[in-house]
Amino acid sequence: MDLNKPIEIVHDVFWVGAVIPEDQFQCHVYLIKNGDESILIDPGSRITYDITKKKIEQVVKLKDIKYLICHHQDPDIVGCIDQLIEDSGKKEKYIVTHWRAWALLKHCNWDVKLYEVEENGWKLKAGDRLLKFIFTPYMHFPGAICTYDTETKVLFSSDIFGGFTPEFELFAKSAEDYFEKLKPFHEHYMPSNSILRNGLSNIEKYDIELIAPQHGSIIKKEFIKPIIERMKNLECGLFGKFTNTRDVIKLSKLNDVLEEIIQIIAYQERFYKVIGKFMDSLRQFYNIDSIKAFVTNIDETEILELNSEKTAITSIKDDNKLKQMIEASSYIKNGAIFFKPSQLHTIFGVEDPSYTFPIKAKDGRFYGVCFIVFNPDDFNVYMDLEILSKFEIPISMAILAERKEYCTSNRIIQLHEEAVRDPLTGLFNRRYMNLLAEMEFKKTKRYSHPLSVLMIDIDHFKNINDKYGHKVGDLVLKHVAQEIKNHIRSSDIPIRYGGEEFVIILPNTTKDSAFTLAERIRNHIEATPILVDGAEIRCTVSIGISSMDDCPETFEELVNNSDKKMYLAKQSGRNRTVA
Repeated sequence: MDLNKPIEIVHDVFWVGAVIPEDQFQCHVYLIKNGDESILIDPGSRITYDITKKKIEQVVKLKDIKYLICHHQDPDIVGCIDQLIEDSGKKEKYIVTHWRAWALLKHCNWDVKLYEVEENGWKLKAGDRLLKFIFTPYMHFPGAICTYDTETKVLFSSDIFGGFTPEFELFAKSAEDYFEKLKPFHEHYMPSNSILRNGLSNIEKYDIELIAPQHGSIIKKEFIKPIIERMKNLECGLFGKFTNTRDVIKLSKLNDVLEEIIQIIAYQERFYKVIGKFMDSLRQFYNIDSIKAFVTNIDETEILELNSEKTAITSIKDDNKLKQMIEASSYIKNGAIFFKPSQLHTIFGVEDPSYTFPIKAKDGRFYGVCFIVFNPDDFNVYMDLEILSKFEIPISMAILAERKEYCTSNRIIQLHEEAVRDPLTGLFNRRYMNLLAEMEFKKTKRYSHPLSVLMIDIDHFKNINDKYGHKVGDLVLKHVAQEIKNHIRSSDIPIRYGGEEFVIILPNTTKDSAFTLAERIRNHIEATPILVDGAEIRCTVSIGISSMDDCPETFEELVNNSDKKMYLAKQSGRNRTVA
């Protein structure tokens, strides 16, 4: 492609933008060749106007451009319009936009007419060409719209699907590659995930062959669906968390790390996995040497050291250090310490500068101190310290969880296991499900992650008990439980719900994936006999599936939905899965 010339991306639709050197936020202009009713989409800024003008004139005359579609009012779209109007003569022209954008654009006092999309039924008929407008409110401003060309099925998406491209790429290379460039742009530019999902839902109603955004790269048809599916889970409004940096790519990556660490903690992973993930990720940006934490044990008789350079907790039985650390809590509570020497550095022999923060519980009680040992030359006092402060709570949670794990005796652990597990099958019991369920459900709602539930019931279990006795019935229950354990992930939660019923909670699992798992379990149970005194006994199960796609208001409703589906499976013949 010769980027110095207009490029026809589909029939009679041309890219007439300009490549801005060393700019990762390229702005594109598109022209629909349509005789004396030609259409210019997002005309562009003064920076690129001279080049855009030359390219337009290779396709149509400036005076033949009748419609100027402005998806929003920012200067990278409208900055050149006064010059364009002057250069093209006084022939009638229309600004096509939403009323909310025109409320601002009218102050430019251009010699043009307004074509307000709402007043014209969200359509524009230009000769034989029909354009439709898609309302995507608050992406990124209240009156945001996209344009759909019904003839070529091209979506001109303005800011949506825009991305940061370090090197100019007119066309996206792949869905995976472009999503990573799109992700940081949307996370800081779009206000919230619900707004993003609403706009994407409006867009998905159209049959789209090509997406032509104002920024980033043009997206081919085969990339559109996988990109949209991943966009639906983006956490937007990044500046609501971080206020002191313009480096949105860095913020996006670090926010991913923060979310991942929170998830690791939620799934009760150990401290060293949390810290390992934290350090591996932050070393992309900072020269971090190590992380060292010192906390009191439960009865405050010793200090426990957790060190990223070690694989296990070290116990320090030093009454003087313990006393000094507790006394030092009075000044560490009020803020982080960033440089040595400090009293705490001296107490614990930390010789290098560090980001230092107190380890506290939710009630504010002080338990110890954590040092993130770093090269201070890497840090911006406003931006990077704000970023690190976001990690204080999850790291403290991981440290306190490890402390609790270390301090709890094997007997307490055993008692806990007995309290939450069914003694016959070894699966979690209903009490555990009730304790865990609401937390899992709220987390799923908060992060818009998928969640599915399987309800499994053994077919004709009463007949098995009546025919073979309860001992054989117990063997059947164990058999089904083992098949469940054989086929689930470590993050899945298997539960003996009661009697011959089982529930499996499947975090981060869509209904389709849950159905695949259910069928695998069901088929294995049916195909695997139970040997009793040389005889083979076989059983089958009926399975019901529900997921967040069913829009439950509570976890109880989610389970009830799966229960109803399970009964449908029984009523339709048993030994089957109903979703």
